[in-house]
Amino acid sequence: MSKRFIGVDLEGAEVRVALLQMVAGKIKVEFRRQEYETVEESRAALQEILAGRTALTDRMVTALPARVGLFRRLNFPFREKRKIEAALPLSLSAQLPVSLEDKLVSFLPPRPCDNDYEVDTVVVNKLEVADLLEHFPDADQNPGRIDIFPFALLPALGDQDGMLIYCRRVEVVVALIIQGRIEDYRLLPGTSEMKDEELFDFISQQVSQLEYAAEQKEMPLWVMGAGVTEPLYDYLQQAGRTMLALAPEVFEPELSREMAPAALLALAELRSSKAGQLNFRREEFAARGELEMVRPKLIVAGILLLLILFGGAASMHMNYLQKAAEQERMAAQINRIFREVVPTGAVVDIPLQMESLRQQLRTDVQMLGLDGRGAVAVLRELSAAISTDLRVEMQDFNYTADETRIAGSAESFDAVNQIAEVLAARQLFREVTITNARLAADNVRVDFEMRLTVATGRSS
Repeated sequence: MSKRFIGVDLEGAEVRVALLQMVAGKIKVEFRRQEYETVEESRAALQEILAGRTALTDRMVTALPARVGLFRRLNFPFREKRKIEAALPLSLSAQLPVSLEDKLVSFLPPRPCDNDYEVDTVVVNKLEVADLLEHFPDADQNPGRIDIFPFALLPALGDQDGMLIYCRRVEVVVALIIQGRIEDYRLLPGTSEMKDEELFDFISQQVSQLEYAAEQKEMPLWVMGAGVTEPLYDYLQQAGRTMLALAPEVFEPELSREMAPAALLALAELRSSKAGQLNFRREEFAARGELEMVRPKLIVAGILLLLILFGGAASMHMNYLQKAAEQERMAAQINRIFREVVPTGAVVDIPLQMESLRQQLRTDVQMLGLDGRGAVAVLRELSAAISTDLRVEMQDFNYTADETRIAGSAESFDAVNQIAEVLAARQLFREVTITNARLAADNVRVDFEMRLTVATGRSS
């Protein structure tokens, strides 16, 4: 469900409601109005107009009449909100004829002025807010914000300069607006018994005075409110002033003057943030909202979530302890096996030491020739190649990966040559060289030395 912006204007014995809703990038507008005689009837009327309830995303706003507020423009040498809130009571007490006890204070964001900051501040009695909330069926939650006329209308009017004529049935407000800000305004309460000519005279006089003070001339007029009768509107038109339409980009040109305040309230809520507007839902009147209402359920859900997280953490910890114990058992087993393999020597890094032993064993295996080469293979070839008919005595055997040197004695030089020829014919040897052959000391046997170059290929 898309967010709705709801403006509520309570005046006399009539409630007027404007509902604005963003649909496909456009603003859908709907107006409702209903009369009432008692507070209970106004609650029922609002409940019926709002279809019984408001959604969590809805933003409802209403406004107090101008006559219940005291407006002051204060200057401060700082703009921080907390500092302004702390300094406001003292500054207001020096300028107001009433005590701030049982009062609510709200202010607009500060604006630079020379070397200071101007702060528009409004003070209202708490009883006015309490009486207004009596008309709403869900006062704890809605309206989410309570503003005050004519300040509540500013965001909807934009930055155009003009004079706002806001006539309620019991008061008239004439406000000078420049660049989206109220420079000054005049208020005439108790107008229910006044004639249209008298109201026009008051409005004309105040418009002239405000223009003169601001050095402005012939400013255009915004005219709205249920107190604007047709004769009064005709008088204003005949004065030769430009009559400005009320947010024509959103509302139809025929937006009625009675519904305009509610419509502009909703539009102002849509166009601006709460931080930039007045709000008298403060202190004991602060709106609770749906989230606060379901806080107990959220607390229970949070406790359950914490229990689940605690159970998961406990399970993970137990699993960690189990894995750690298993790791200790495996480490002890590795240490025991290492001790069996290497009964002596210091234990520094068992995996590294075991890898070193494996490499040494691999070198030894290659040396012995279990892969079809090596010393064992050479000895096997010598044993197979030398005939048993020859009387040969081996005295020295020197093996390397590339060649083997042997030394011994044979019966004669012919026997030595025969041995060399037979070995040269074997696949294991690429080359056989007699490096030395001489008659032995007994002048009977022949001592010889041979170099056997091992072939690079594997022997069959």
